[in-house]
Amino acid sequence: MNQTNINIFLHSLAPSALKLTAKNRVDDVALFQLQLNQSAERALLLAESKDYIILNHYPDKDYLDYLTDMDIGTRKILIPTNQGLSLSENVLGDEQLLKLLKTLGTQIVLHPYISTETEEKIAKVIGATVNGSPSDLTAKVNSKIYIPTLLQALALPIPEYEIANTVTVINTAKKFINQYDKIIVIGNHSYGGLAIWAITNEKTFNTFKFDISQIPLDEQFLVEKMYDVVCSPNIQFQIYPDAIETLGITDQILDDKLTYHGNQYPLSTKQLDKIRQDSFRICEKLQLEGYRGLLGIDFIETIEEKIFAVDINGRANSSTFGLKVIRKLFPDSYAKKHFKILSHISIDKKANFVELIDLLGKENIFDKQTGRGIFPYNTGFLQWGKFSAIVIANTWEEVNQFLACIKQ
Repeated sequence: MNQTNINIFLHSLAPSALKLTAKNRVDDVALFQLQLNQSAERALLLAESKDYIILNHYPDKDYLDYLTDMDIGTRKILIPTNQGLSLSENVLGDEQLLKLLKTLGTQIVLHPYISTETEEKIAKVIGATVNGSPSDLTAKVNSKIYIPTLLQALALPIPEYEIANTVTVINTAKKFINQYDKIIVIGNHSYGGLAIWAITNEKTFNTFKFDISQIPLDEQFLVEKMYDVVCSPNIQFQIYPDAIETLGITDQILDDKLTYHGNQYPLSTKQLDKIRQDSFRICEKLQLEGYRGLLGIDFIETIEEKIFAVDINGRANSSTFGLKVIRKLFPDSYAKKHFKILSHISIDKKANFVELIDLLGKENIFDKQTGRGIFPYNTGFLQWGKFSAIVIANTWEEVNQFLACIKQ
């Protein structure tokens, strides 16, 4: 980031911005909104000490001390007086906070989680530029049915697919099941495993049919053949007007239902050069269209050694935060480390940061001198008995030893 910029991190997540296709799969909408609001705290991992971050409330003091002792995060924390809406909406409605932001400097850059009209309005009021794209382009890039069109324009490999709507998707799925046996159906707007159906048997197909019955008729879906996959690499970029920066690449950790659990490194792919080439071509095309900001691209490598780009996320990705920490901790040697970025680890009880450290064992917490250990983050979720972590070591054996401490 440009050293002369005044960086403000505002990671606001709201169901209205995510435009989830399958809202009915959120069992507790109020809890989902609370947890989305809490996720804003993850942006501490991206911020430097001179940067500002806007949060719904102050983080746990012991957690903030832990981060800043590692030269991660910032103590320049701003809280909007308005509460109850999404974080960005709260900021937009807080005139005093907007006045303060406007006085911070002449080169203010607003760093959103995802660029929406609300962040555009905030940027206009405070005279900032946005590390992101125009909201309509962001929405287009995040649309799952846009991916085949993009790949086709670049003459890149495309998984066997068909686009359907709520009325036709069940029959389309039946057709694909008859042809390929196992399939995937992806809602046009998905997030965190929501609106994704891995259909492998009659039970999963029946669940899918019930979910579809609860969805408005104007929704769209991507129906795809399910391939036998060796690995699913995710590559991260920062796209500028005149440059494309690679932030890192990791393997995604997915279960057989395609639920995301985290990322790991080193990679298992045998076709890294192909992934880099294809992803860079995608970035170049999006850059020409005016795309700016963070971008993540998911690939699959099949047992037949085929490579497909299967998802594009025009926003910060879950792995963005872990990769940033790894680069901060090991600026010259991060590629030599072994690590796992794990989301939403459950400890089955409410806790604070100090209690979490005691539970994991102080000897297992990341130590900057040894370069090994468990790096907890997203600890605001401890109020629900959950947290995230980066497990860092020099070998997979060491990583697994630390993982055993988490699973106890």
